[in-house]
Amino acid sequence: MLASLVVLASPATFAVNRAVIINFGSIGVGLDTAAIKATRHLIGFAVANGTVDNFAVPKVSAGTPIPIEGGFTACAEAHSITDGRFNAFIQELKSIKPKSGTVYSVTLTATCDALR
Repeated sequence: MLASLVVLASPATFAVNRAVIINFGSIGVGLDTAAIKATRHLIGFAVANGTVDNFAVPKVSAGTPIPIEGGFTACAEAHSITDGRFNAFIQELKSIKPKSGTVYSVTLTATCDALR
């Protein structure tokens, strides 16, 4: 019985969110370009310094509508990061507050597989 408690408490048994899905959109009034630039800067810096191991933007299929207002969906994933850098990156993303009319979300997920 004690052995089963040890297995249940091991870190491998817990699902770990090691990815974040980033969405930008608009309710029809255009996007907050400053918020988009800040997000791109954060993502670029995280990729360059090794905080993010994988950055994915879903492929747009032929016939898929593209919003006139722009926007994007992307996913950043950390495989080898064991310190708090990825969590700090997520907190920085969450700290971005776009102007009214821009829809922005940062959603934790286990992997970026859903967007590939």
